[in-house]
Amino acid sequence: MDNIFFASPQQFTPDNKTVTITGQEAQHIAKVLRKREGDEITVANGVGSHFRCIISLITRQHVQANCLEEETRPHPQNQKILALGSLRKRDRLEFAFEKAVELGATELCLFEADHSERSRIKADRLEMVLTSAFKQSGRFWLPKLTMLDSLEQVLLRFSDFEAVMAHEKVEVAQPVIPKNKNVLLLVGPEGGFSDFEVELVEKAGGALISLGENRLRAETAVTALLSLFLFR
Repeated sequence: MDNIFFASPQQFTPDNKTVTITGQEAQHIAKVLRKREGDEITVANGVGSHFRCIISLITRQHVQANCLEEETRPHPQNQKILALGSLRKRDRLEFAFEKAVELGATELCLFEADHSERSRIKADRLEMVLTSAFKQSGRFWLPKLTMLDSLEQVLLRFSDFEAVMAHEKVEVAQPVIPKNKNVLLLVGPEGGFSDFEVELVEKAGGALISLGENRLRAETAVTALLSLFLFR
């Protein structure tokens, strides 16, 4: 697959005939890939469209291109929200979010779970991870990032979704996977969920499922849980 570059809708002209790419994306086009005026590139706007473009101008600050063709995809009908308890190690957190995007999460929510170790997490850094995975996987809709302070806030915000909590203490069995529904997939931090958090999900009508006999790291649990919903 050819490289896909990202530009927000605001970087396109109102008629989507021209796009101005800035920042690291422009530097990658001009300095790393050494693209030239007249070369063809693919640009995604994150809201359902990929554009086949021809570069018309390259400067030190930006790359301008004319949009020749547009391919659009509707927003996924079934929403898959991944809510992950905050992880202390940044590389593991970023890996989990990267794989969640590749596996089709439509929104990612990072929250402070009872067993989370407080750490300074920069939203702009996570946005970069999501955008990179979005481009690499060839998706048309860029997943949204939400950051909340507790599982209670998560359940309140996504109260219309069917909650599914990965929990190691549940008896190992073939999980019952909801079909054709919007789901809120819950994965805990190191140490898992507290008894209070499990009770919150059960009171909200959520389901607790096992991901197998072995204890999984949080980032592994993310990929395992989302894999169950890959074709939902």
